[in-house]
Amino acid sequence: MPTTPRVIAISPILAVRDVAVSVAFYVRYLGFRKVFVMEDLSYGVVAFDSHAVHFTRSEDKAALRATRGRTAIYIRVNHIEPLWNRVYQAAPPTPVRSLETHPWGMREFHVQDPDGCLLRFGEETG
Repeated sequence: MPTTPRVIAISPILAVRDVAVSVAFYVRYLGFRKVFVMEDLSYGVVAFDSHAVHFTRSEDKAALRATRGRTAIYIRVNHIEPLWNRVYQAAPPTPVRSLETHPWGMREFHVQDPDGCLLRFGEETG
């Protein structure tokens, strides 16, 4: 009997101005861990549990504009309150929307990364 394919992970690859800055931001403010950074700083990876976000350095202004304000990543979590407290206390230098409960059954907070990608963290309320 044939095996059914399964998705193991989906890892976004974001065009960024500076890989080192992006990696440091995700580690310092969001609690990700650094997995890998190319020696020439052209590519990097951070992870939270077994889920990764990749960064590729881009000097293409159109690629960077495509990320800024147009790219979002929704990250579903368990136990959002301690994560929110960590982010709040770390005080990222980018726009942050506080933890709120929404009528669609999610508690969410949002953080914009240094290149304008919106990171939406959410947990089901019921």
